Amino acid sequence: MFGWENLRNILRAVFGGGADISAANPLPVDISPGNKTVATILDEAAIAAATTTGLVNCAAIDLRSGPDTLALTIKGRYNAAAVAGIRVHVRTSPTNQASGTHPGAVNPVVMTDPAAHFIVNELVGLTINNVTDGSSGVITANTETTVTVAALAGGVTNQWNPGDAYTIPGADYDTADWDVWTPAFAAGLPVRQTEHYDTDPAYIKVLVENLDVAQTVTDVEVIATRGA
Repeated sequence: MFGWENLRNILRAVFGGGADISAANPLPVDISPGNKTVATILDEAAIAAATTTGLVNCAAIDLRSGPDTLALTIKGRYNAAAVAGIRVHVRTSPTNQASGTHPGAVNPVVMTDPAAHFIVNELVGLTINNVTDGSSGVITANTETTVTVAALAGGVTNQWNPGDAYTIPGADYDTADWDVWTPAFAAGLPVRQTEHYDTDPAYIKVLVENLDVAQTVTDVEVIATRGA
């Protein structure tokens, strides 16, 4: 029969020492705080009626370090006259960066990449870098294959030349949701709700959609808590 003496010998072999386990000689306890990080990834004073925030409004969550867990907390306040709440869209990306080449003619403000598959105006507010020239500019509009800036600056020629390479940090996110959820709604009251995930993606961003067609939602914040 497997008795106390056998168990004591196993514990001594694993944890060392010759004394019996007691109040004065307890088993070791892991008191490490873990590896949790907390960051606000979206903070909007107001989201207009029938409007969805964009990629530019949310900082990316980098999940490449390992099999992390993730909790997303949404906070906000509904207008007293609102009849609908908000919807949270969680999007993923393998790179958090779009990249390619401008094979077209010289152009001071428009980059053209026939191989691109951008969603119209999804890139507005992000920055495009002309890697070859060393210049960059804030995106003011985009089609599926073109990106427009008011002006490029900081480079050699500050224009797009044939063969110039580009990057767009914060882009390359899916058009379909990895997850979508609708927090509780009560007109005139604050909302705070958390969703938990076991994560597989490399990067995540959150878009918040105001479902009310007439009223703004205010003080909207998304907080990401992640840890191994």
